[in-house]
Amino acid sequence: MRLLPLAIALSLFAVPAAAQNTSQQMLDLARQLRAQAAQMKDQLPPEDVADLISQAEQIEKDVRDGGFSVPEAKEPVSVSKRIADAHQGRLDWLDGETACVGYGWENHKRFVSNYGDPERDRLCRTAFAHYETYFLTARNGAGSATTDPLLEAYDRAAQAAVDYYARKGR
Repeated sequence: MRLLPLAIALSLFAVPAAAQNTSQQMLDLARQLRAQAAQMKDQLPPEDVADLISQAEQIEKDVRDGGFSVPEAKEPVSVSKRIADAHQGRLDWLDGETACVGYGWENHKRFVSNYGDPERDRLCRTAFAHYETYFLTARNGAGSATTDPLLEAYDRAAQAAVDYYARKGR
């Protein structure tokens, strides 16, 4: 008759337990096993009822001992969230930097700077070219597997432009 308690226990797992951690699910299972034992007390042999109660007690002991405590995996931070968090919520953060004033992803091909610094001009154009590629690719429905490397390339190029500008003494 040991199959009956096992079948009951397995059927209880089928109940969806959204937003509950494993320990709470197991405590709920133990509670349900106890309720099942009480309900079926007159229909099952005493040893099967005792077995259900024993299973519930073992589950409760295992929960107390931390047997079902699994550290919840933290969702990795996306590239876009990491960049936005670092730059006041903006992905196109270079637009707000003095290093590339006048440039934007929409005009980087046509804009002519009067900085007199070809390296600064090249760095700004490169950064905004990467952002343009990222933006258009994302807009056309590509997923993060495709767009993340493009956004990272923009972030690196934008940082290179800002760093160059800082080294030149503005």
